[in-house]
Amino acid sequence: MMTGRHRAPRRSPSWLRPTALGIVAAGTLALTVYATGGLLRNNDATPAALAMTPPPVTTTVETSTSTVSATPTTRSTTTTTTSESVESTEPETTEPTTTTEEPPPEPVTPEPEPCSTDLQGTEPHVAQVGHHILTQFAVDSVGGRASRANASDHPLGLALDFMVGPEVGDALADYVLDNQAAFGVTYVIWQQRINSGAGWSLMEDRGSPTANHMDHVHVSFAAGAAVSVTC
Repeated sequence: MMTGRHRAPRRSPSWLRPTALGIVAAGTLALTVYATGGLLRNNDATPAALAMTPPPVTTTVETSTSTVSATPTTRSTTTTTTSESVESTEPETTEPTTTTEEPPPEPVTPEPEPCSTDLQGTEPHVAQVGHHILTQFAVDSVGGRASRANASDHPLGLALDFMVGPEVGDALADYVLDNQAAFGVTYVIWQQRINSGAGWSLMEDRGSPTANHMDHVHVSFAAGAAVSVTC
């Protein structure tokens, strides 16, 4: 080592400083551009994110076909669904068939015929009334023209004897008296009583049930009476 000798300082080359400054300037510029570009990218992130989010799916249902439109891309998808018809379990209502029927014909009531004028040899009008009475009551037998020992209308054919029991005799006698004028009746004898239209009167005892008219109703008629009865 040499003493007392001073070493002159080493100098950098003349191109080094400008080059370093250029590098620093370029780095600063690059940093500025990078920061600015990053900020722009951050600001544009929201619109880009919104653009990437698919819009809500809109479903349109028309009767049995549903249409799905998807807008994230340019494709659209259409889905067709078939709905099955459900048969009703309710019974069908059938309206009753109305048939028009003709009403049945009304029964024809035969016209009443005039009563016969022939009964036990009596006069025609007596026979007619006698046949009419037989249609109204249950009579055992009928007596007509016949001879009598005492005064009587039987020999003239103007009297009838209706052989009956007590209950039928009462009703028959009342029926004849109720129609006395229409039947041309003059009087009625029943159970030892006589009635000419003014009420019952007791008769004398003639000695037997038949003679006292206990078993039959005697009806006497006027001669030539005009009657109108049907049977």
